Amino acid sequence: MSRLLTVLGIIWLMVFCSNLSYAQSKVDSLVSVRKMAIHDSVRVEIDITLTNHYRVSNSDSAIFFGERALELSRSESMQAYPEFESRVLTYLGLAYGYTPDQKRKGISYLRQSLPYFIDQQNVTQLAYNYFCIGYFYGSHLHEYDSAVFYYNQATVLSDTLNTSYVSGSYNNAGLALYRKGDYESSMKYYVTALEMRKETGSVYDMACTILNMGMAYDKLDQPESAKNYYMEALSGFIEAGHIPNQAVSQKNIADVLTSQDSLSKALTYYDEASKLFKKVNSIYLLSDCFLNMGNIYVKLGEYQKAEDFLLNAESTVPTGASDRFKSQIYVNLARVKKVVADSVLQLDAVRKKKTLREGAGFGEKALDYANSSNSLEVKVMATQSLLDIYEALGEYQKGLRYARALNQLKAQTSEQTQSDAMARMATEFETERIKNENALLEETQKAQNARLKQQNLLIYGIALVLVLILVIATIIYRGRLRLQKANGQIEQSLSEKELLLKEIHHRVKNNLQVISSLLELQSFGIEDEKALSTFMEGQNRVKAMALIHQKLYQNENLATIDFGEYAEQLSQDLAGIYPNAGKVTTSVNAGSKVKFDIDTAVPLGLILNELISNSYKYAFEDKEVGELQVSIESIGDGKHQLMVEDNGRGLSKGFDLEKAKSLGLRLVNRLAEQLYGTVEYYGDHGAKFVINFEESIRRNPS
Repeated sequence: MSRLLTVLGIIWLMVFCSNLSYAQSKVDSLVSVRKMAIHDSVRVEIDITLTNHYRVSNSDSAIFFGERALELSRSESMQAYPEFESRVLTYLGLAYGYTPDQKRKGISYLRQSLPYFIDQQNVTQLAYNYFCIGYFYGSHLHEYDSAVFYYNQATVLSDTLNTSYVSGSYNNAGLALYRKGDYESSMKYYVTALEMRKETGSVYDMACTILNMGMAYDKLDQPESAKNYYMEALSGFIEAGHIPNQAVSQKNIADVLTSQDSLSKALTYYDEASKLFKKVNSIYLLSDCFLNMGNIYVKLGEYQKAEDFLLNAESTVPTGASDRFKSQIYVNLARVKKVVADSVLQLDAVRKKKTLREGAGFGEKALDYANSSNSLEVKVMATQSLLDIYEALGEYQKGLRYARALNQLKAQTSEQTQSDAMARMATEFETERIKNENALLEETQKAQNARLKQQNLLIYGIALVLVLILVIATIIYRGRLRLQKANGQIEQSLSEKELLLKEIHHRVKNNLQVISSLLELQSFGIEDEKALSTFMEGQNRVKAMALIHQKLYQNENLATIDFGEYAEQLSQDLAGIYPNAGKVTTSVNAGSKVKFDIDTAVPLGLILNELISNSYKYAFEDKEVGELQVSIESIGDGKHQLMVEDNGRGLSKGFDLEKAKSLGLRLVNRLAEQLYGTVEYYGDHGAKFVINFEESIRRNPS
């Protein structure tokens, strides 16, 4: 009955709200309705509406209503309506995302809503939330790798969904990669975004993607392609009636024409762009147009027009413009004054000197802003202009001062170039070193394969010799001296075989250590904790196998190893890797007859490695001391039992070993099957694993 009342209340609320405009009267009415609401679900719905209403215009109000809705959606009365919490988290995340300093909190709320949408398979809402998280990371926090990750999560849904959020994610992922400097990768995303937007997108959306593609082609040094895309984008924005992006497209076309020395055409596009920028009050881009037009008129020798546009650029610079941009304006003004003094006023000494003084004033301003921007490039430009002007004025003392400063700046530029070159050389050296190591590893593996083939041939040869010796022994039974000689030859061959087998085990152990070292080298550049942990687990498995081969070649009996001794050394090695192992007392109990050949020792050693590693890593995180017991014993009839038990926190309640998702436990199950064995888990007091298995002779009776 309460659910029915809730649904009716929400329907009434939606009808009521549809008859109101988004004005204060609507807000007041919603507040009144909330006070009269019978069920909490209606109150939450109203708070969601208010959060969405205020999230852009008044973030404080949006956060107030959103936090209130979140608290209420998590109350006991709302447990039957989990969909409300996911919606509140989404809108509250957007509200925080549009604040100046709490964007990460907004991202956190958006993330919390994801599991619900995934569980409900609500791909539309899922794509929207991924898009919003990527947008806040990329456009607001400038963390482009994270932005691309979440945009990619949305693009994965493109097989079943073609919405503006998915196509927008392709477009914005390309833009994030563009801002990282990966222009070729950005182009791939733009192409997919454009294909999707041609099917369902608006003319404006398509024009935005086409504009971005032009920018990427511009950076890839393909000016003609860039210009064509800018032209196409301009047509789209004109059709859509979007003036700001019309202006941006025209300015970008002018930039390309300037680089192609089509200066007259560039001036036409800059002029049109400046009119539109002025119309939409885009002051920074308007000032940039004036600066570029001034530079073109300098190249054309029309110095008065150049000065007029540069002064317009100076007068229109917005307060938030960078010092580097301001310095460029004043540097160009100083250069214009110098050129005018040297050419137009060459015969008028008084006006020439006055003009040079004006240029010096612009140059000093340029240098002040250059120093504030800490840009070597504009510092050099400003210092060079001052040096030229003071030399023209005959003020050589000041000229000398700026000449020295210019030399120092050029030296810094040279050092920076040299540093970049050294960095490139170091990178190339490291790449070459890794290639050489890989080549060495391949050669080592080839040599190992060749030795194994030789070993097989040798074994066949020994077997043939044994047959011949038996035949000869039967025929010349009475020739004891010759028989003793033959026996000596056999003993020598067997000794050589034993030596060779030891060498093979030693080589295999060394090769596994090389692989372990390579894994460790590759892990140095990994910052992601999960990936680094995966590398470490793989390295531990390689070390576990290497230890088996080490035990084999150290034993007098090459056929088997003492597995109790092996277990003790393995646990000691693993204890040195994991921080928690220092507070764990580890004991190994094994009978003297527990010895296995390599076919049993390798899978059993890997199982033991996984179980001991899991205990050290997870079992004792919240305990000051702990105990880990390892025991292995024969249970008769060629069967054995391995038990690994700890008194840690155990696995999660309801854990099903057969459905384990971790690679380590799946590996334990698979290796136990290889040993014709079973794995049992008990979690009453910690974690206890019991593996029953059969030795090689029972698995391979032939």
